[in-house]
Amino acid sequence: MKKWNYNDVYKKYDMNGVINIGKGTVKVHDIFNGLPEFMKQADCIFCDPPCSRGNLSTFYTKAELTNTNDYLHFQNRLFECIDEVKPIDLFLEVFKSNKESFIADCRKRYKYVDVYESTYYFKENNVCWIIHAHNYELKEPFPINGTDEEDVIEWITQNIDYKCIGDFCMGRGLVGYYSNKAGKHFVGTELNKKRLAILLDMINNNSMKGYH
Repeated sequence: MKKWNYNDVYKKYDMNGVINIGKGTVKVHDIFNGLPEFMKQADCIFCDPPCSRGNLSTFYTKAELTNTNDYLHFQNRLFECIDEVKPIDLFLEVFKSNKESFIADCRKRYKYVDVYESTYYFKENNVCWIIHAHNYELKEPFPINGTDEEDVIEWITQNIDYKCIGDFCMGRGLVGYYSNKAGKHFVGTELNKKRLAILLDMINNNSMKGYH
């Protein structure tokens, strides 16, 4: 599927097994196959998971895999992973289709659940929300309401006092890239080796130029 080869960046790298890159550790991995032990280092999570059954199936198709799970099964598995990691700060990017159910699952686990309006790809019509779940009381909301997801991620990596940030669905690796840029550790998994390779290239080139 040439249109989803992401310029064949993956051919430059060995995408097998655990990969150490910059300040981070990542792996091509399906979260249904158990949680890699290194993911449990994370005390902060930012994740932009698939938001519907169709979206989930598309991610598997792009990775040249077949999805056999319905969306509720995926959501339950994602929160099982969260329960294993037990992050102090949990950030989840959600959409209209999964917003309320994700908020409900967060409220089962955390005392405070804040929801911020956001966008993605820097387009005002691309509406999403960022959930922040935590057990400590904030003096004031974070200054991220109405900002794009990429700017939110950069703000988190610069301002949240974490030891290691994790992402179960890394995609092209914005969480890893900005955490590495901030000099902080990161861990992550991603279903699609072709997308994850973009993170390796961005870190090696110390630039996002050409990867948006």
